[in-house]
Parts: sequence; C-alpha cells; structure tokens
Amino acid sequence: MTDAPNDPLPDPPPGAQTSGAAREPRPAREPLWQRLAVGLLAFVLWLIGALPATLGYALADLVAIPWYLFWRISDATGRRSKGYWRNVRIAFRAGAPLGPVRPPRHLWRWSRHIAWLAIDFCRMHRITVANVRAHCDCTEYEPLRAVYAEGKGLICATGHVGVWDVAGHAAGLLGIQLTSVFRPSPLPALNRLIANSRTTTGQTVVARKNVMWTLKKVLAEKEAIGLLCDGGGKHSSVVAPFLGTPARTVATPALLHLATGAPIAVVAVLRTGRSRYKVRVYDVIRHTPSEDRDADLVAITTRINAGLSKAIAEAPEQWFWQSRRFRHRPPGEVAGPDGLPPLADSWAE
Repeated sequence: MTDAPNDPLPDPPPGAQTSGAAREPRPAREPLWQRLAVGLLAFVLWLIGALPATLGYALADLVAIPWYLFWRISDATGRRSKGYWRNVRIAFRAGAPLGPVRPPRHLWRWSRHIAWLAIDFCRMHRITVANVRAHCDCTEYEPLRAVYAEGKGLICATGHVGVWDVAGHAAGLLGIQLTSVFRPSPLPALNRLIANSRTTTGQTVVARKNVMWTLKKVLAEKEAIGLLCDGGGKHSSVVAPFLGTPARTVATPALLHLATGAPIAVVAVLRTGRSRYKVRVYDVIRHTPSEDRDADLVAITTRINAGLSKAIAEAPEQWFWQSRRFRHRPPGEVAGPDGLPPLADSWAE
C-alpha cells in the first residue's frame, strides 16, 4: 500500500472507455541497464530473505547505525519544516496525545525500525497460510472479518505505522484480498518487482493516478481496499487533528465512505519482534451523512486520524518520523511562541 491520492479526480463520464488496455500503445522497452539493476536488486532481496531471521535483522541493525547518526546531528533543533526532530517537537509536547516526553532511545529504536522494514519485506514470502497465525497475533482479526462479511465492501485505513506491506500480505492469507494503491517509480522494471512481491497472496495493486473510479468499482463489488491515510499535501482540502495538531489530510477514505457506504476500519499491523506482528483494529467507522458534506468529511477524517494516533502511541518508534506530515499548514494559522503549529484545542477556538 502507499499513500491515498491527495486530490481525487471525478468519475469518468457515462460511456467512457475505462479498460481499453489493448488499444494503448505498447510501452517502450526499458534500457538494459535498468533491467540489470532491478535484476540485481531482486537477487539481493532474495538473498536477504533467505538468511536466518537472526542474521537478517542483525544486518539491519548495522544499516540503522548511519541512519541514526545522520539524524543525531541533522537539524537537532527541529527548525526545518520537516524531518525527525521537527515532528518530534510537534508530537511530544504538553497537551498532545503522546505527552511531553519523548520515549527513551526513541531515535535509535525508530532508526532500527526503518532498517527492519526492509527485512520484513524480504522475508514476507515466508509467511504462508499454514504459518500466518504463528507470525501474526490475529486476535483482533475476527471482528474485522465480521465487518467484511457484511457484504458492504470494506475500506482499510492505515498509515506508515507498523509494517504495512506485511499487512497487505497477511490480509490475503486471512481471506481479505485487498486492492491497494501504489505510487509508481520512473522504472517500470522496479514497479513490476515490487508489485510481484505484493500480489502473491491475492492483493491487487493499482497506480495512484486517476484511481478513484477503480476504488469505487472495487467497493461496489463488495470487496476491500487498503489505503495509507496518514499523509496530506498542500492540495488536501480536509484539516483534522493528527497527534493532537491540525494537519492537512487526504480525504480519499472519507469520500469513498460517503459515496459507497462501505465501512472504514482503522487498522495497523505492528511489529512485536523479529518476524512477529500483531493485527490491531482501532476503530470501525459507519458515519451517517448529514446535509453538510464538508463537516462529514472532517468528522470522518478526524476519527481516522485519532485511530492512527492511537497506533503511534502504542508503538511510537514505528511511524515515519522523517515525513512531511506537518509541513503544509492550514490557511491563516498563527504559530505559537515556540514556532510550532498550535495544538488542536487552541486551533479550534
């Protein structure tokens, strides 16, 4: 899964051609160097995945050291508009859900998490139908499966917290085959490699551009989609609290919920050890639309952000702390004396 599209496009007009892949011109053959580079990368991923878990994660610990050292000395005052220290200053302060104190060794534990994500991806194929429940604590999966079994479709809203690639992989093994959105790279061979790794258990991946019609079609067929919803850019129209601070947030899950009636499950798969994970369900949203569509979008998005904030509070080292989450600010906002965006309560006054 990757970020939900920031600015959903309207549906195609009635009668518009939506599939016509056979009429599209054949894509140009990519250069040999690209295919060789991606082939080498595929071999490295296979080799890492073949290593014993203890050795693989130990190598990741070594890789985490330069990442840790970079952030140890990079913008430690958090004055930039993005990055680890900026996000830490915003998220860990009095009045915020995470509290005023950053957890001990947070920077190192986060650095190791980033490196371990690569090992999780390489070893993902080792999780099968036979052993998925040995790798994943699925205690909270049954209520999620019950929501899916209602036959109304399902919107799985998650974020860059925990191990989202494993989430999509495990969902297919457990009986929920997701359609998720990915952000394609400029290298077609790399896109194929990543897509092949993500679709072995029945997950379908679709490119981020012009994707809303496809997602609505999947939900109309009573199937499930997966979206990473903890992002937002300058074109995101909804502002809702995230980790206690107002933030521009993608409206895609809320728009799809209002359009299709499919419930939204705010979920995450958190790492509990080497190749050990836990399925968590933080909220199931069934919003009754009002006459104020904008208010509905804000209400739904606020609940999604609240659920993801709970996931981050549960595993504060397992979020993308280097992201640009708070970079684009709402219009007219006035920063506090500390130079930080105001907390949600003071912003709403």
